Amino acid sequence: MQVTRPAAVGWHVDPYGRHHERFFDGQKWTPYVRDGEENGVDEPGGTVTDPTATARNELLSEEVLVVERFTDLRRRWSDRTVQRADGTRAGMLRRAAPATSPPSASRSMVVRDHTKYDIVELVDDQGTVVLTLNRPIDVQRSSVEVLDSEGGDAGRIVEQDLRRGQTTYAFLAPNGGFLGDLRAENWVGWDLRIFDSQSREVATITRDWGGLDLASFPRPDDYVVRIRQPLHEPLRTLVVACALSLEIVVRPDTDMG
Repeated sequence: MQVTRPAAVGWHVDPYGRHHERFFDGQKWTPYVRDGEENGVDEPGGTVTDPTATARNELLSEEVLVVERFTDLRRRWSDRTVQRADGTRAGMLRRAAPATSPPSASRSMVVRDHTKYDIVELVDDQGTVVLTLNRPIDVQRSSVEVLDSEGGDAGRIVEQDLRRGQTTYAFLAPNGGFLGDLRAENWVGWDLRIFDSQSREVATITRDWGGLDLASFPRPDDYVVRIRQPLHEPLRTLVVACALSLEIVVRPDTDMG
């Protein structure tokens, strides 16, 4: 995507998505950046994001989502509901049915073999497909392809092995650029945090019900996703995909408690 050129000299939203603002000198983007009151220097270049992009579906715009946990360990998959902060139904996660015909021109997604991939869809409360996740079966390291509502490439979520046995899951843009990652000191503890490429916390995945009306949620074991605003694309799509589909993104043999 071409980097936008603003009309005026001055501070504008960073088109590379790494900082809050970047200075435009009238001819080009400069290395001068700032995040709130903190100034810095970071050469322009790398992954280009659209700072004016907004989520294409209302479900992707929610700041708080409550996800039904996967509790039947005897089954490989079970469909689960996703609720808004007020307890109303926002959508569901479901196993995608095998394609019986080629994709339409408006949804030119890559069709994956269901015998080789776990394929999961996030649909909204109108039944519209919002996201599709393709995870290869029987691979040692998790690597999930994420497709947007149009079937386009939204990026990947890839398992990363760190030193001392630690694991994180990196969010990669369609061009392979690093956008952020999912981290947890203890996967069983349900205190998962998502950071952008500048190590700023942008979302949490917990069982913290603070601020929610428990009477609206009959399953106290479900988990709560909180996403900070604003969050540029494609990072927002990858954050939602990861947060709502942990047992697909995270290795199936990882104990999530």
